[in-house]
Amino acid sequence: MTETDKYIVFSLLNVALLVTVVFNTVINFYLFVAIIFILIMVCSVLIRRKILKIGPLGKRYFYGVTFPMIVNSFFLINYLTGMNPVRETYCFRNMMAEVGSKHSHQKGKTTYIYLNGNAYEYSYMTRSFFIDYKRMLFKNQITYTFKRGILGMKIRKILNLRTTKTV
Repeated sequence: MTETDKYIVFSLLNVALLVTVVFNTVINFYLFVAIIFILIMVCSVLIRRKILKIGPLGKRYFYGVTFPMIVNSFFLINYLTGMNPVRETYCFRNMMAEVGSKHSHQKGKTTYIYLNGNAYEYSYMTRSFFIDYKRMLFKNQITYTFKRGILGMKIRKILNLRTTKTV
């Protein structure tokens, strides 16, 4: 397997882990970005001081494949060790989005939702779904099943949408 082949295969694996595992972990998006930024800075210093040896493939391979694989591995361990399922039910409403320019302006609902009591305010993926809008049409209640992983992070396992009657 050539260097380019490894880069492509492991990059695709990283993307698959990101979509299936990391996006289902309940994390504060801003804290996650800050931690990744700090880890990159620490790795950069360690590489410059030759404490962290990156091998013959170089910095591009390390930051493009190895580093994301390490981060994804922690999330995978947490995901696979999820236990003690807890169900949480929330009423929700859709977010309104505005797109366009000065002369062409449109409003519409999105699949990003607001939960009761502003639950999971900073967990973007818990309130945003890669589903079509038709699945959410005329629904106003969502039930999550969360599990707690061995590393202490919540994992969103199952999601149900339904309509409740308002009195």
